[in-house]
Amino acid sequence: MTRRWLAALAMVAACTHDAPRARPVVHDTGDRETDAHRDERYKSELQEDILAAYERDEPPEVETDMIRPEIGAARIGVGPGDFLVGGELVQAPSRWPLFVDRATRTEPVSKQLDGHHIWLSRDYSAAWVHDDISWRVTVCGRIAVVPLRLTGLYAHDGDRWIPVFEHLAFAHTPAPSPDGKPRGADVKSKKMPEIADELSRVLALGLFKRNVDLLSTGPEAVLLGPDVGDEWVGPAIATAGLGAATLTAEDRRVGIVGHAAATATIAYWVGNFDADYPARPGVSGGKIRLRGSFVFEKRDGAWKLVQSFLSEPIDDIDLATAVFGTALVSLNPLRVSCDNAAPGTR
Repeated sequence: MTRRWLAALAMVAACTHDAPRARPVVHDTGDRETDAHRDERYKSELQEDILAAYERDEPPEVETDMIRPEIGAARIGVGPGDFLVGGELVQAPSRWPLFVDRATRTEPVSKQLDGHHIWLSRDYSAAWVHDDISWRVTVCGRIAVVPLRLTGLYAHDGDRWIPVFEHLAFAHTPAPSPDGKPRGADVKSKKMPEIADELSRVLALGLFKRNVDLLSTGPEAVLLGPDVGDEWVGPAIATAGLGAATLTAEDRRVGIVGHAAATATIAYWVGNFDADYPARPGVSGGKIRLRGSFVFEKRDGAWKLVQSFLSEPIDDIDLATAVFGTALVSLNPLRVSCDNAAPGTR
């Protein structure tokens, strides 16, 4: 039975770097394309690939020598078990949350995947993206809308765009689970020793200690956190806050896009964090597991953090209850009562 995850219908919720690109100027002679034309073409091709992947919802193609096989690609999803790496991606289940039967109509709608939310690395070896997705599910003759956040990193391999990682999440206020055990799957750590310590330093000092010299604050920079309001872009990143939690890195996969660490200009870090949250109004304190994905670009010989995403997984029952309330009848597959109006539907 094909697994289908329904993305959570919640409360029915440029492209330039901060410094010039170091690349030769190509004059348009009629048989060669300019940098601007190539930028537009690459972004258009990647946008088409991503939107097609939303529709097909199949395991990603990851065969490429642009990613170290011992590190591998990754896909982070909405649920606690949805963190797959390397060879696990060959038979990856649906990226969408919850299980919906074939008779239920669903549709992913991209809200902002365009040229202003796709950024190319300076050497064209990779691109990172940020999208907001409305996952729409038709139930009882109405459409339920689930807002999801997505970031991703893609390697440019010849004439193909290959996913390096994808990070999909449902934004909500982080809170400890009732049994006190942090939600989320473990991930076997694998890292390239040539860059792991340096990237971890940039992450620790730049993101968590707020050293803005290590952060990009240009229009291509994005920082997303687990809560609904945790979204900062460009210069706003310099003053962003991720709450009062104390974060400690746990499992991690740290790699590059390219063939050698000495020449690579793009690197990535995906993994888990142990977050110790204090009590907040209406929310108890405790241990919470967050997933993190990060993109780094080497500029003037130093790594800078250009994209960051931290999220907390959410259980199916919590997600479905938040969306359907008392209309929820059962899960696996999703069943709702048409006698009760489901929240988040129209």
